[in-house]
Amino acid sequence: MAEEVVLRGRVVLPDQELEDGQVVLRDGRVTDVGTYQGRPVTVHWRDGWIGPGLVDAHIHGIRGADTMDAEMGAFETMDEALASVGCTTYLATTMSAAMPALTSVAKTLAAFLDAHPESGAVGVHMEGPYIHLERIGAQRADAVRPPSWDEMAALWEILGNRLRRITLAPELPGARPFIERAKLAGILVSFGHSNATYDEAQAGFRMGVDQVTHLFNAMPPLHHREPGLVGAALTHSSVAVEVICDGIHLSPDVVRLVARLKGPDHLMLVTDAMRATLLADGTYDLGGQTVTVNHGVARTQAGGLAGSTLTLLRAVLNYQRFTACSLSEAVKAASLIPARTLGLWDRGGLWPGYRADVILVDEAGQNRMTWRQGQVIFDGR
Repeated sequence: MAEEVVLRGRVVLPDQELEDGQVVLRDGRVTDVGTYQGRPVTVHWRDGWIGPGLVDAHIHGIRGADTMDAEMGAFETMDEALASVGCTTYLATTMSAAMPALTSVAKTLAAFLDAHPESGAVGVHMEGPYIHLERIGAQRADAVRPPSWDEMAALWEILGNRLRRITLAPELPGARPFIERAKLAGILVSFGHSNATYDEAQAGFRMGVDQVTHLFNAMPPLHHREPGLVGAALTHSSVAVEVICDGIHLSPDVVRLVARLKGPDHLMLVTDAMRATLLADGTYDLGGQTVTVNHGVARTQAGGLAGSTLTLLRAVLNYQRFTACSLSEAVKAASLIPARTLGLWDRGGLWPGYRADVILVDEAGQNRMTWRQGQVIFDGR
């Protein structure tokens, strides 16, 4: 019989906090959660709180590594670095690129996942290349093109259901039949990097598109006569929205507005982090482009934002501070909500039967210990 692990302390659940709670782990699962009942304690966490492992559905890179490197070592670095900041599940996110580069990423990630089935990567989020040329953000214009199911079919042959999500612009020629094919294949679709009108976005939502990529960024601003993609996302009851909660991509006041309209069940925190995350300011590569990071803000040579250097745990704390919501709601936006948008019904919360993905966070907001499926993958106490 596997050894039982009992954690005692302030436990953060998706709907409440237990001030003197306990979480029991066995065989890779949470077996019991509740107020402390006197069981022998493995870890008594007095300096902060105990929460579920975080889920980042949109991350390009961290600690010098990037998905587009297409190297086993890069994925190993990302997995290790993310564990240190409390992220136990993530989608490795690509950028617009030529098909050979995307194929290389797909083959390398498939090999990495075969070699490391215990890793936190659950597949790929393709952010492009099927995006609007006027809304490329930090993506390469020469790689942008209309949707091609032949390309997707080739990548699906390599990745299978590890090809989890794709961000595209619904107004592009061929987008509608592409969305229909993606739905049949089980590939989730997000709208983003788009000039879509309100009606174009709503038509896509009716087809089953369930998410919008980094709301407000790489799309027209909300207008009172043409609400566009932003307005469609904010007024559609079942569409989830990504929020980059660094205080730079969105002002705290806008985050508060989005929280009122989409929280607590359809707002998900993401990082959109690039390789400079956890590293010093300087010059870095992002999808073949030179990016300068100054005071933690990443920008292209033209001055546009180029992803972030945000960690998901920092996003949680920012979100709580910006909106004055409970810690439970803030953690839920970075764990249970993104897990559910990905169809991962076994993680994102500390409930009996869920995966034993757990983090210990100190009073300063630093992650100190991480379990994935009941195994310690980071210990920084």
